[in-house]
Amino acid sequence: MSDPIWYYARGESEQGPISSAQIKALAATGALRRDDLVWKEGMENWLPASDVDELFPNGKKKGNEPEKKPASSTKENGKPKPKPAVRRPPLSPDVDMAQVIRSVGRGLVVLGVLIVLMSRGCDSLGVRKVARLQAVAEVAESDFQRTWDRAKSLLEDEQQSLQERTDRNNVQQQRLNSLPEEIAKLDREKKAEQRNLRRGKWAGYQIAAEDSESNNRMWGYWRQLGFLFGTMVLAVGLLFVTPTTEGPERWICLVMLTVILYSVYASDSVWGGSF
Repeated sequence: MSDPIWYYARGESEQGPISSAQIKALAATGALRRDDLVWKEGMENWLPASDVDELFPNGKKKGNEPEKKPASSTKENGKPKPKPAVRRPPLSPDVDMAQVIRSVGRGLVVLGVLIVLMSRGCDSLGVRKVARLQAVAEVAESDFQRTWDRAKSLLEDEQQSLQERTDRNNVQQQRLNSLPEEIAKLDREKKAEQRNLRRGKWAGYQIAAEDSESNNRMWGYWRQLGFLFGTMVLAVGLLFVTPTTEGPERWICLVMLTVILYSVYASDSVWGGSF
């Protein structure tokens, strides 16, 4: 009888064909493990090596299960039948801790940058909102003043023109005499409307500007805390990334970390700001 051809598999890696002497030598040296799957001509299916007596004589046998008779044909085109579904999960691959730390660090860097940008961006928007509301109040008063000044200027120019003429007729003289009263009336109307606006519309503008300024100062405290938290997250991320990288990326991380530690924690630009 010819020496049977053996195949063995570990996980998804299949090896063979090899001779009986070769596979027995692998089993004796430990290169073939008990939980590896083996197959040879005459076997119906792949089996764990520990279930094959000629490889591991002290291997475990299944209870009272009768021996399976070899099938008459278990080979298709000179190759064994396909392996059955995996009976046990494959071994987990080795975890690269440096890669995990580097990935976590990069995630913290991105998160820290986002928090810093959001806190500083909201702070800038708050200041601009206060300035905008104050400008709205100022523009409303300026527009009102320009409108009345323009109307008064027209009357004064007309009065001066009539006063400079020596050949005024009766109509022009009457007009000249009525202009001071019109100018005075215009001033009275301006003051009355100005009082009403200051009590109503302008007061609303001023209150909105003052409330916005107060809210901006109140929220500035929390934005500052958010900024400091973001810089801490960014610094921790850089500390994670720096030891696990090489070359330019490591130097960039060191420079960023130095800038953050000095500009944020060693200077008064943050601690003496809006706190």
